Amino acid sequence: MATDERDVDEHLKLDENLLAALPEGGKVVSVKPSGLSDYCNTYRIEVKLPDGSSLVFFEKEGTGEEGQGCVESAFVSESATYEFIPEHVPRPITMGMIEDDIPRSESYMSAVAALHSRSMGKFGFPVNTRFGNLEQDNTWTASWEEYWTRQMKGFLEREDAAHNGEPHEELERLRPLFLNKVLPRYLRPLESNGRSVTPCLIHADLWLGNVKYMNDGETVCMYDACAMWGHNEVDLGVFRNPRYPLGKPYLKEYWKHVPISEPEEDVDSRNTLYMLRCQILLSILHPHDHKLREIFVSNMRHLVERVQEEEAAESSRPVAQFHLQDNFLVVVM
Repeated sequence: MATDERDVDEHLKLDENLLAALPEGGKVVSVKPSGLSDYCNTYRIEVKLPDGSSLVFFEKEGTGEEGQGCVESAFVSESATYEFIPEHVPRPITMGMIEDDIPRSESYMSAVAALHSRSMGKFGFPVNTRFGNLEQDNTWTASWEEYWTRQMKGFLEREDAAHNGEPHEELERLRPLFLNKVLPRYLRPLESNGRSVTPCLIHADLWLGNVKYMNDGETVCMYDACAMWGHNEVDLGVFRNPRYPLGKPYLKEYWKHVPISEPEEDVDSRNTLYMLRCQILLSILHPHDHKLREIFVSNMRHLVERVQEEEAAESSRPVAQFHLQDNFLVVVM
């Protein structure tokens, strides 16, 4: 067990359960707020090892049911991402309740569920993760279209509730068109005509605050995941968001390593579609910033109009009529 010998009041010293997870023989030399979360307390813990070297640990803590959900979301998400890219993700150490040495059954078995569920071949995640403090429904689903449609419908309902049902005529007009026309148009082809989406683990919150350089100044470290098993292109939505200075260079670099999903011609529309998730969630978290609402409504309108243009072009195409004349097939346009 590590020791906390800082010259502070006893109630400010680290809990013994947390000290037990730190390196044996280590001494805590500093605990500083990291300020990276709006919904949990986060701390940077520096530990000096017996050989004179130091290690830095990151702690996320919360209180009550909401706090537990945020901590569980982060721990299970980052445990899963660490399994696949350990060079880019801080190694999760432990999770637990301060007042109890044994994790509750829900927390304990979520790790077991994560281990078992990865062979299910479905979309979702073993726990409902959080974007900020917003819980998202990660119920296992066989169809990507069904999974994403359920999430978007739920998020839009919560966005409306966050604004206390404040009337927005344009959003009311667009919402059913978005759910019933846009989503089938750009999600269904991924799973039609012999095509399929292979679920992979995605981070789902790759904004700039969650991606930094490690001490070598070259290796990227990503953390604070909101993980799910889904379509890999979901993680690319944030790179389109004008809110962050990322954009097309990052997308092009990604496509060097991973092929674009078929049908490839829909990739731009899918990228906008996945960007909307983040924009809708931000509108829920900050309902008093009406600009955020107008931003996602504008992008939703863009997708609806694109589908309507496709439908209009399709309906205006000449229809060929066929009939037999003197044993010859005649085509009339």
